[in-house]
Amino acid sequence: MTPSVIETYYDQATKQGITIGETRGIAIGETRGESSGRAALSRIVTRDLRRRFGELSEELQNRITETQSLGKLEELSEFALTCVSLGEFETALD
Repeated sequence: MTPSVIETYYDQATKQGITIGETRGIAIGETRGESSGRAALSRIVTRDLRRRFGELSEELQNRITETQSLGKLEELSEFALTCVSLGEFETALD
């Protein structure tokens, strides 16, 4: 192999490695971002419910925290401000 062929392979391998690294980095960042978003929304929902209804049961706090869907947590965040009771909120949580 000539030096130019080796350099070409090296350049291609380097570019491929960078692309793979960037893709993995983006995936890790998205996962961390979603996790942080879920945690923040869970805290907001819990905070708003406490302000409206007082202390929450540990079971209800855990159910809120364990909610995986960001969309569901966003809905719950809105509903926490308008629901009539904790019972109504718990029904919406199901």
